[in-house]
Amino acid sequence: MMAPTRRQRGLGLVEVLVAMALGLVMLGAVGYLFVGSKQMNRTQADQARMQESARNAMDVLGKALRQAGYKLNVDQPLAADALEGVDGGGSGAAAPSDTLVVRHDPAWVRDTAVPPNPLLGRESNCEGVTVASTNLPDAITGAPPVNTTMIEYGFVVEGGKLLCRADPTALTGGVAVADNIERMQVSYGIGNGAEAILNYTDAPEPHEFARVAAVRVSLLIRGPSPNIVAGDGQAYTFNGEVVTSSDGHLRRVVTSTFTVRNQTRW
Repeated sequence: MMAPTRRQRGLGLVEVLVAMALGLVMLGAVGYLFVGSKQMNRTQADQARMQESARNAMDVLGKALRQAGYKLNVDQPLAADALEGVDGGGSGAAAPSDTLVVRHDPAWVRDTAVPPNPLLGRESNCEGVTVASTNLPDAITGAPPVNTTMIEYGFVVEGGKLLCRADPTALTGGVAVADNIERMQVSYGIGNGAEAILNYTDAPEPHEFARVAAVRVSLLIRGPSPNIVAGDGQAYTFNGEVVTSSDGHLRRVVTSTFTVRNQTRW
């Protein structure tokens, strides 16, 4: 006599519901990890971009400021002030950006003359245009005149970029030095001519620019994409004010002080 066979039974409704619930939990966990990983990667990418912007901006600003006031002939004055600047006005983190102008004679490069003339200069400005000095010594007296063609850097912040204009009076144009720059604040260390800073000021008097011995530049850098969950915000201090951002973008404040080595001493 054969044993009775057992009929195969399917999953019950409760078992199906339990399996679906477990699947949804696992799917949610995987989705949460994916979103978190994507957010972390985006944050790291933005931080790298901000670091790159800070490095590029400070490298170019530092090079220009360290050359400020360089003269081909120490016995002749510069044709214009080595430093100028305009305070954007206002106060706090939302104050408009300042502008900065740096000048120096074009650096001497060895020419083809025999013997070479150390008083002649030739250098490219920040827009890639070659500037040649105009201080060719007088054919009779041999005295070199004041050079009238200077290398000029006009630094402004516009459209989220730090721009350099070879003509500081121009209202448009220029080349981008660094992206993601939201604001720039500049302070000037007024010296006493004996390697000491008397005070820092945001808006020197016209006669004080010749006494600037150091320049402090502070940049507010904004990340290119929203990374902060709405409502969390990020607190930072810029231009003497503590601010909490609300637009979801990361921000970083970078400040450097540069010594002006070639300024006229009085």
